Amino acid sequence: MKGHLKLRTFRILRVLRRIAMAPVAFVLAAAMAITQQWHGVRLVPLNVSRVGHLGVDAAYAIAETSVYNSVSLRRRSLVFVPNRIDLSVANRELWRQWRAHLYWLPAWVGEPVIWFLWRLPRGRSCVYLPPKEIGGRFHWGADPRGHISSRPICLQIDDSQVGGAQQALTDMGLDLSKPTVCLHVRDDRYHMIHSGGVWHESHSWRNLGIETFCRAAEELASRGFQIVRLGVHTSQKFSAADETRIFDYANNGYRTELLDIYLVSICRFMMSTSSGIDSLTQTFQKPLYNVGVITPSQLYIHRHLFSIIQRFEHTESGRKLTLRESFALPKINDQSLVTQGLRTIPNPSEEIAEFAIEAAERDLGTWRPSLEDIELQQRFLALLPREFRQFPIRGGIGAAFLRRNRDWLE
Repeated sequence: MKGHLKLRTFRILRVLRRIAMAPVAFVLAAAMAITQQWHGVRLVPLNVSRVGHLGVDAAYAIAETSVYNSVSLRRRSLVFVPNRIDLSVANRELWRQWRAHLYWLPAWVGEPVIWFLWRLPRGRSCVYLPPKEIGGRFHWGADPRGHISSRPICLQIDDSQVGGAQQALTDMGLDLSKPTVCLHVRDDRYHMIHSGGVWHESHSWRNLGIETFCRAAEELASRGFQIVRLGVHTSQKFSAADETRIFDYANNGYRTELLDIYLVSICRFMMSTSSGIDSLTQTFQKPLYNVGVITPSQLYIHRHLFSIIQRFEHTESGRKLTLRESFALPKINDQSLVTQGLRTIPNPSEEIAEFAIEAAERDLGTWRPSLEDIELQQRFLALLPREFRQFPIRGGIGAAFLRRNRDWLE
């Protein structure tokens, strides 16, 4: 009885404190919005893509803290994730790091501010993060020193939700006793921006059609894998899906953010076109096979990741750029490609299927590279810029892709 009264008193005092601090919280929230270009805190949509990036950022920060004891997480504002029921996926350690990051405010002020921000109309679908301190550190290799891969997985599905996730996937028809492969293909609905009444896409070169993955999915299914196509905004259903071995989970009505994360946590490996959710493969220490990776910043070769590339060619002459020439290109977007007179060559379905077979054989332990494969891989690594080669390299390029594109290594 005494404990119950104490809890009720605490809750009443917390509500009163929040009400009393509402004016201060409003002023601070407005100030944060106005001054975000200086302090680095910004408001971004909370979706599975962001969860992928935030998960790996948090995992990196926690791993780094355990390596360098002088680094204090409390002195580095990491991220703030609103307390959403379908996203309570962190264990106590990570959840603690994700929730109290207004460290420069006293707790009696900071807690009401977080509460106020969460109660804003967009608050329940947003996160607050400081990109200047964390963002971008992975773009030259993703955990190059191996801090995450050499430590226990810090992101865990909450035990109370594992059963529900398993039941939902069983209802969908997934056999949890069989190996599962996650597949995510970003298409022309993935990254559209609405401006001036018109939808614009500035990175359409990163989009591929899901149908180019039909042969790859069928090859994996024939080797005993179940394939689950992930996605939130898709423009086309997956015609290869039979909902017994190949699941169009992005469109079959079962998708939730919790299941997105749980599926990555249990999969054998993931095939992706370099999108936010595949960052969770690093958090859960799963192999990743990226299709269409095109810029140096996406070659995460310091982790267990293999890629095949969309090559560049000159629009007029049709001459293909080499790897060395591709590394010399400035930041790539749709406009810069047009300005430079370039276009990309999408990976054909045959090439993607060969890549999927290699991924399956690596997982099954039957992959045996030839001497030619080893030599081509070494040629690729030798062409990497120095900043790539200063740390251990754990990934590479698909073997069949290198055989098809020897001139890329000249």
